Amino acid sequence: CSTSTITKRRIRNNIRPIQASSPQSNTASTIQTTISNLSTSSKRSSLPSQQKIMKRTKLNITSTSANSNVPMDGYTILQNQVLFTLMCKTNCEGCGNRWNGTININKREGLFVILSFQCSSCTNIITIETSPKVVGSDRRDINVRSQIGGHLCGIRHAGLVKLMGAMNLPSTIQDERYSKWDKDLLVSVKSFSDRSMKKAVEEAVTAANGRELMVSGDGFWQTRGFQSRHGAAALISCNTTPKVLDIETCSKTCNVCMGALAIKKSNPAKYNDVIRSHHCEKNYNKSSGTIEADAVLNMFQRSVSKYEIYYTKYVGDGDSKTFATLSNKPLYPGKVIRKIEDLNHFSKRMKRQLETKKREYGKKQLSDGKTIGGKNRLSEQNVIRLQMAFASTIRKCKHDLDLLFKRSWAIFWHKYSTNDDPRHDSCSIDWCGYLKAARDGTSYDHTPHALPRPVLDAIKPVFDNLCSRKSLERVLDASSQNPNEGFHSLVWLMSPKHKTTSGTIFEIACHLAIIIFNDGYFALGDLFNNMCGYRGYYTNQAMIHFDNSRLHSESKASNRKTRKEAGRDVQKNVDNGQTNNNNASGNDDKTIDDDEADDDYNETNPSDQPTTQDNETIIDNDESITDDNDTTSSSDESSNDSDDKTILSPDTRTNEDVEKNDETSDDEYGYYNPKDRRRWKEEE
Repeated sequence: CSTSTITKRRIRNNIRPIQASSPQSNTASTIQTTISNLSTSSKRSSLPSQQKIMKRTKLNITSTSANSNVPMDGYTILQNQVLFTLMCKTNCEGCGNRWNGTININKREGLFVILSFQCSSCTNIITIETSPKVVGSDRRDINVRSQIGGHLCGIRHAGLVKLMGAMNLPSTIQDERYSKWDKDLLVSVKSFSDRSMKKAVEEAVTAANGRELMVSGDGFWQTRGFQSRHGAAALISCNTTPKVLDIETCSKTCNVCMGALAIKKSNPAKYNDVIRSHHCEKNYNKSSGTIEADAVLNMFQRSVSKYEIYYTKYVGDGDSKTFATLSNKPLYPGKVIRKIEDLNHFSKRMKRQLETKKREYGKKQLSDGKTIGGKNRLSEQNVIRLQMAFASTIRKCKHDLDLLFKRSWAIFWHKYSTNDDPRHDSCSIDWCGYLKAARDGTSYDHTPHALPRPVLDAIKPVFDNLCSRKSLERVLDASSQNPNEGFHSLVWLMSPKHKTTSGTIFEIACHLAIIIFNDGYFALGDLFNNMCGYRGYYTNQAMIHFDNSRLHSESKASNRKTRKEAGRDVQKNVDNGQTNNNNASGNDDKTIDDDEADDDYNETNPSDQPTTQDNETIIDNDESITDDNDTTSSSDESSNDSDDKTILSPDTRTNEDVEKNDETSDDEYGYYNPKDRRRWKEEE
């Protein structure tokens, strides 16, 4: 294996030390300098979640208990037999003899019970309550916490009943009372989410240095498809820390109204009384497909009266009718609302149109006697590659229409090129292997990445449609709706799409998701403090753990992206260094291995892989949510475990490098340790 090949493999893996030989000392020095600054090149303060929530250390047990390691405000599950055995080891306070009696349940309300201990000798009775009463209410603390926990987990009353049964615990409160308490919970949760959104608006106004904001809006439904009974739309700020500014929920049905239909004929008087006395959940009468447009319109109409702000730029997908609805009504006199295209939805059109073209041709033979699909033709893998290359091009060139037009067609002509007829006029030397080979005076083979020309002739109308100047004008200064997708994922964690639910439960899930998305899980402590009178030691510990996991996931994804981008810069430096060395030594006939060529549209193409989107939102890494719509992946799932290893060899690092890495490394999140002394063997 040649020195050049070994060097390139080290760079791509980002884990092996580089031995600098004398003719390549300058190149190796550049590589080490680039890699050593990986952790310092991107500051954590620029990551969205890092600015939203604070990394906290878990509380000391002495904060709730002075001389014990047991938090006095927490709960401990005890089996009744263990409690009875403990009582038998004590003396009765009435007769003074060793206690020997019975345990009875005087009252049970959900998970709360009143236990009585009666001595068989003197009939003295001692009673204890297993949970304190909430101040200003008849409810018990344990029942309130279990109710909130059921919503956070997305299992609600039925799930809690199953959980309690599996744990051999008494069942929760009855479903009827649980539903009544949900309405009280919604009022409290909504007040805290409104406070969070108001704070988010103030931050957005400060960031924009004015009261005209750019927002991204997207609708979502409680169940799959466009026949859901409940839906909503949210507006999220478009800055470095995207937060939910407003939300509108729509319900087409009311459970109370539907249940009352059973007595409408048998007892009309009671039916009329139920209808008049209850608060109806139904607030929308149109089809489910129009929920997004109408909900966004309502939020735009109340922006001035509610927040005294103007939404003058709207980020939305091109398939939605929302912007057309906004344009038909003059919302802000003297102000024009500008549409900003979502680049992810726009790039998905490439995939859809290529798949449509593939279905149109079907088994029809092309001019070369083969079908359009198959290996090394328009396969599913190549369709995805073309879509990802198109999305990457838009992301890099969205501020320059001429450059965007040129680079978009470079995707097609790069694939169209052959050894006899190369067409790389629109390509960039940053990624095009042919231009690099021409610069270095080496040979280049188009076979590994080129598609058959009959296939490309068949799909050329797709490029004519999407890569025209008129079409590409729509994605100038395009943005992303990834924060909206992250928010939807949080909602579906607490209101799963495969379970039909009431409008109240869906609305609770939406407002809980707002608090978590904007301020983190620790902000839920204020909700517990308001409803229970205190936050709770174990509650604080759990919320801190969830927030730290969120920070860890975001930091890990950011560092993986940073190392990947730095690896490309290092590869470019190596290519330049080797070219200079070859020219100096007169070795102009050295060829580059085709397998090692850094071709943007070949197997090793970096831009063919999913890349991190603007304002990416990281959700809990222990949950997995799949959206119905195909969205561009925002994390590099193809990265292997080698991405998580130490980059620099301990022998090649200086004390200054270690100090820099200590300042901004991932060690505080338990991910990347700059003091790791592991060594990596050189690949033979």
